[in-house]
Amino acid sequence: MTQWLTQADCKAVMHSLFCAELAAYRGEAVPGWQELQEIDSLERLHLAACVNEFFCLYETGLEDRLLMTYSFDDWASFVAETITETSGLTFRTSGSTGSPSAHFHRWEHIEAEANALAQHFASVMSMQRVISWLPLHHLYGFMLGVALPCVAGVPRKAVSGVALPSLSSGDVVVSVPPRWDYLARSNTGWPEHVAGVSSTAPLSPETSGRLIKQGLMGLLDIYGSTETGGVATRWQHDMPYQLLCHWQHHDNQSIKRVDDNIIIPLLDKADWHSDTTFTLNGRHDGVVSIGGVNVSLSYVKQRLLSLASVEECTIRTTGNTAQQRLKAFIVPASGQEPAAAQDIAQLIARWPAAERPVSVTYGDALPTNTMGKLSDW
Repeated sequence: MTQWLTQADCKAVMHSLFCAELAAYRGEAVPGWQELQEIDSLERLHLAACVNEFFCLYETGLEDRLLMTYSFDDWASFVAETITETSGLTFRTSGSTGSPSAHFHRWEHIEAEANALAQHFASVMSMQRVISWLPLHHLYGFMLGVALPCVAGVPRKAVSGVALPSLSSGDVVVSVPPRWDYLARSNTGWPEHVAGVSSTAPLSPETSGRLIKQGLMGLLDIYGSTETGGVATRWQHDMPYQLLCHWQHHDNQSIKRVDDNIIIPLLDKADWHSDTTFTLNGRHDGVVSIGGVNVSLSYVKQRLLSLASVEECTIRTTGNTAQQRLKAFIVPASGQEPAAAQDIAQLIARWPAAERPVSVTYGDALPTNTMGKLSDW
C-alpha cells in the first residue's frame, strides 16, 4: 500500500498511458485529447482495461466505477483513492522483443528502489528537482520521474515537448540514450550542479564524455529491465556496475532482493568482480538496443519470414553504438524478388522505428564465410 502517490501523480501517469494506448489503438498520434468525452465507447473500454491492469484496481473489486464517469479528473481521483488498497503496479514491455508482456512490481519494491536511488543522489549532491524526459507509464519513467521525487520530497517536472525547460542547480535530468546523444551533439550548456540519469540501454562513452565536458556534473547509468526494475548503477562507463542497496548477489547470473529469497535471473551475461560489482558481457537472448528500445533480432526475422515472397533472411545491426539500426539480407522465394521488395516495404512501413531495417539487401543465398557460417555483408 502506498501513501505517497498523489492525484496529480496519478493524472500525469494516466495521461502518458492514454497517449500511448490511443496512438496504438488508432495507429496515429493523438496529442490533443483532453477529456474522455472525446473518446468513443470502444476506446473508453480499452483505456479502462489499461488503467485497471496498470494500477491493479481489480484487487479492490471497484474497477467498474471507471465506466460511470466521463471525467478524466474523476478517473485520476478514483485511482489515487483506490491504490491505497492495492499491492503494486503492472508495467508492460514495449513488445519489440515479441508480444508485449506484463510484469508486476509490488509497492514495497518500487519504494525500496526509489529510496535506494534517493540515497545514491544524496551522497553526491543536494537534489532539488527531477526533470523527466521519458514516458511516465513505463517502468523507468515511473520509477525515476514519479517515485524518486515523491520519496525524496522534491518537485518533479515531466518534459512534454522536444526541449528541456530552464534548468537550475540541484536539478536531476532523467532521459534515455538517444536523447542524451541529441543533447551532447547540440552542445547544450549546463548550469552548475546539474546531474543526469540514463536508462533503458548502455550510453556510449563518447556521449557521456562530451556531456561532462559541456558542464554536466555527472551522468548516472542505470542497469535493469522491466522485469527486474533498476538493479545497479555506475557514474563512469569504464567502471563496473554497483548493485543498488536493496539487491544482493546470488550467483553468476542471478540476484535476489535483500528482503526475500526469490531468485531473479539477469537478462545479460554478468562478470562479477565482487558481491556488489559486475560488468556486462552481452544479452542471453540475442536482444539488441536500438534507440533505447530492446529489439529481438529473431522476432524481426520471423516477421519477415511470414511473407510468402521471402524464402530466407538474416538480421544484423549497422552503425555505431550511438546510432545503431537494423539491416536485413533477404533471399526471395523463387521468381519473387519484385514481390518481396514490395511486400517488405509495405510491412515494415507500419513497424516502430526501432524494429524497422533501414537497409535491405537481396541475394540468391545468405552471405557466409569460408567455414559456411553466416557473415556480414
